[in-house]
Order: sequence, then C-alpha cells, then structure tokens
Amino acid sequence: MKFDAAEGGKLYRPREPRPIPWSWGVPFLLLLALLFVHGMNTILQWTVIRQDLSERPAYRTPDYTFLGFAPFQPQKIADAQRLPNASPAGRIFAFFDWLHPAVFLIWNNGREEDFFDLGPVVVSVPPGFSRVAFFPGSVFSLRSGSRTVFRHFGGAIVGRAWHGVLAGGTSPPARGPSRTLGSFVVKHWERSTSLHLPYLLYFLLPLALIAAALASWGAAAAAAFLYYVEMFFLFDYGKLFVTVPFGWLFRILGLELSEFWIKAAAIFLVTLFLLGAVFGLWHWKRREASPWMKRFVLFLLLLPAALFL
Repeated sequence: MKFDAAEGGKLYRPREPRPIPWSWGVPFLLLLALLFVHGMNTILQWTVIRQDLSERPAYRTPDYTFLGFAPFQPQKIADAQRLPNASPAGRIFAFFDWLHPAVFLIWNNGREEDFFDLGPVVVSVPPGFSRVAFFPGSVFSLRSGSRTVFRHFGGAIVGRAWHGVLAGGTSPPARGPSRTLGSFVVKHWERSTSLHLPYLLYFLLPLALIAAALASWGAAAAAAFLYYVEMFFLFDYGKLFVTVPFGWLFRILGLELSEFWIKAAAIFLVTLFLLGAVFGLWHWKRREASPWMKRFVLFLLLLPAALFL
C-alpha cells in the first residue's frame, strides 16, 4: 500500500513547543536559596553574639553556657529553667533557633534588678529566673514570672512597627505592672561585633553582586538597587548606610556626625540607589533583560525579607 504526500510533507506534524522562560523548578530553587540565606543569617547573628560574650562582656561576667541550636538540646534547655544556680554572679544559658537569633535563660542571684550583657544590649532583669529572646527587627522580649515586655533597640522603621505588633499581643495584666521591667542600654556599634558585622555584610556583599551583574548583563541589572530601598525600611538605616560602612573614613577625617547628618546622609544614599534602580528599569527591555538577570533581580528583591525574618 502506498501513500502519496507532498514533498517534504508528513502525516503528523507535531506542534512546536512554546518556550517556557519560568519553569516550576526555578521558583522552588529560589525559595530554597532564600531559606538558606535566612538560616545562614540566623547562624551569623548567633555567632557574633556569642563572640561578643565569649571575649569581652561589657558589664559583668556571669557564667555563660552556650547550648547552640535549640532542637539539638531540648533536655538541657528544659533543665536550665528548673534548676537555679548557686554562682554569686548568676548563670546564663544561651541558645538559638530558626526564629530567634538568640535566647537567654538567666538566673539572677542578686537581690535587686541587675544588668547582664546579652551581646548587642545590656539588660536589667529581676532576681530569680528570666527569659530574654531576640526577634527580627532589633526587638527582644523579657519574661519574668507572669510578666512579659517587649523592647525595641534599633532605628528600623519597620522594626518599630513590629515592636508595636508584638507588644500589643501581651495581655493587659502583663503590661500593667511591668512598665518598669527590663530597662536596657544599647552598646556602641564599634564595641559590639553583633551590631556592625551583619550590617557590613548586608551593605557590601549585595553591592559587589550588583556590580558583577552590571558588568555581565548591562545597565538593566541596576534594577537590583531596589534591594537597598527595601533595606532602608527594614533595618537601622543609619548604621546600614553610613556609620558601619563608612565609619573608618570618618575616623580618618576626624569627623563625628550628629544624628541629624547621619540620617541625612542615609536618605541621600538611598535616593541615589533609587535613581539607579529607576535607570535600570528604564533599560528593562526584552533584548537587555536575560532570563538569568531577571531571576537575579528577583532574588535580590526578596532577599531583604529573608534577612529580616
């Protein structure tokens, strides 16, 4: 049996597949990358806080016991809350988990509220057992007995709002009698690794990545500068944009900027980053924005949330 067909013809001509620029695998890998960054950021904060307390406690030197990652030490954490310590200087058990860069279980053996060095801040706690837990956005909670208070020790815009949300969740009986509970003093950023090293990495590493992207993909990659606009609201913008990355320059020049000029300089820098992002979006054309560049920009736009949470 013979079939005649036109030259070059076929009985079945498959439909040409449409290109899929954004497969399901890419968002999954992007989510994994953000979760990895979140985990590494939590470990970084725990590491620098532990380094602060291991090398040079600022106020007093109680017995510190660093337990590490909480899911690996459930029994020791439970025992630390039940067994008072006889050390005259008190005892502190410290650990961290994926939601808290540091948690301190404090036994204060003094008769009055004493101050204890907890890394970025020095906090007063009442006699007996207290629990101090650090949250994202420079917020920490202090729980002593049935009383719980939340304190904000940073200059982040969203951090202040986050503090209000957390503080609003405490019950009225806990808020009323605990207004004087938990006074604290923030260390100078140069004397605390936990107050400057993360900010230095938050500022410099993305800047190096964006510079490499600009060299590889062209001006459209400048849209990734929106990362710094988000960071301006999520973190202490004075430290992030001015005092931490350029503190060495101010020391060389012998300058000591007031709070007003620090804020003004931060606003000036974030305005430059915003203009750079607008310039990148202006070049956001199909021929200039490759799929990999789009994924890179999206990653940097989501990165601040992974660093904040």
